Amino acid sequence: MRKKKYESWPGFQIGTSYLLVIFIVLCLVTFAALSLSSALKDQSYTQKVAAHQTAYASASAAASARLADIDTALQSDAPYEALRSLSDITITDQDGKWLISYTVPMTDSQNLEVSILADPSDGSRHIVCWKEAAASQWTQQTTLPVLGSGTTED
Repeated sequence: MRKKKYESWPGFQIGTSYLLVIFIVLCLVTFAALSLSSALKDQSYTQKVAAHQTAYASASAAASARLADIDTALQSDAPYEALRSLSDITITDQDGKWLISYTVPMTDSQNLEVSILADPSDGSRHIVCWKEAAASQWTQQTTLPVLGSGTTED
């Protein structure tokens, strides 16, 4: 007896290979879309960080220039009057030393705050604070009902 040529079908048919190719192409397209989305998010974040660093650098340069003006005023013959002639600084007396504070705007929502402790007797100074701070205070505008918050409506 003679066996037929096509009596047993192979387990891997031509249609199965096409389905595998289609699945692989779909996976590659999905990974490409996810990669593009991630790259765009990274680019957006990098641009925000670069803008913040640029704003900080320019505010820091302006604060350093103001600090140079304060150093010049402290070295003058009448340091208190020279400091008073500078605009946008506050001087507070603390146990014979002066706390000199000023603010340099960075962005719409942030400022660079600088505080210096100066000794008028020898004209020296020490930077006490050099920090970023919010330009305005946060105020709560709405409330959210939370379980157990004490506000019940009957």
